[in-house]
Amino acid sequence: MEEQAQQIEHVIHEAQEGTIHLSENQIHNLENQAKYLHEHAGHETAHSRMALIIIASLVAFQFVLLWWKKHHYRSYQATTTIGLWLIPFLFALSSGMKQFASFWMLFTILNSWIIFKATRKPLHHMTPKLVYKWYWVIYQISYVTGIIGYVMLFLTFMGFGVTQPKEGEDPTPSALVSWGLKFLSYGIYFGILGRDFVEFCTESMASTLGYYTKEGFPRKHLRLGVCAICGIHVSNAISTIDAHGHLQAPVLLQPSANGVAVEPSIKLNCGHEFHEECIRGWCLIGKKDMCPYCKEKVDLRAFKTNPWDTTQQLYLNLLDALRYMIVWQPVIMGLVQFGFYMTGLK
Repeated sequence: MEEQAQQIEHVIHEAQEGTIHLSENQIHNLENQAKYLHEHAGHETAHSRMALIIIASLVAFQFVLLWWKKHHYRSYQATTTIGLWLIPFLFALSSGMKQFASFWMLFTILNSWIIFKATRKPLHHMTPKLVYKWYWVIYQISYVTGIIGYVMLFLTFMGFGVTQPKEGEDPTPSALVSWGLKFLSYGIYFGILGRDFVEFCTESMASTLGYYTKEGFPRKHLRLGVCAICGIHVSNAISTIDAHGHLQAPVLLQPSANGVAVEPSIKLNCGHEFHEECIRGWCLIGKKDMCPYCKEKVDLRAFKTNPWDTTQQLYLNLLDALRYMIVWQPVIMGLVQFGFYMTGLK
């Protein structure tokens, strides 16, 4: 670092003598850089040690999280959801991000009402459909918002909306970049938050009805023709899943009464029947890949009817993967920084 500082000072000296042309702003930046190099000369070893500590901490903590998730999933999921819900909001308050805080409060108010409905006993038969519709809307909004943000950033990368800075001025991000990052971060954050809350609501509603338990046998026996997700009888328009995992067209077993349209239903390979809207909400939105009653595996490909569904499923998987970066990586880095402070490493 000391040699670099001397080289920078030599360039500043030549600029002051007029040998090379530099603006006052550039000379000022070089002076600050030389000052920084002088102050941190000899710190290379400490910086290398700190980098190794950070990498080791990230790897070790990842194993801890995997063990926690495997052996104590409920406490892990609850802690992750609370952290995901509160940490960005507290950061927004400390940083003066009023717009994000406003969206967060609106989401929290509406989402609290949905959670209240999902945890009431006895559970109203229309509540599961209401809950899944709410989180489906949240997902769709977050998906479109994230795509808009991604397109904005891609256009910036291609050169649209980028202005070249004047000589002597530092480059500043364009409005397209700022809005792109904002849309993308909003879409990802609220998408992940909705994914976590819907999982909690899904298990709460199914357990309340009594046809589902995470472990062991259900409390209630599922009668023939009853949907285990909402607790009411299925219609007579039933779709089946063939041996290749494809959803077949519904077959109307009997004419609908009084000309009233019946609600389509799906019969899984295990033989249990569900309203199509209920089982789609359970599997695709509620993140369950099994029958809620007998726990037999369900091939989620059966519910994908077009390429758009496949794209959305990939986006859902991306949201689940990014949860670690949003919640746990800041916690890990905070603990590492606290350790540096306690040991005197800077």
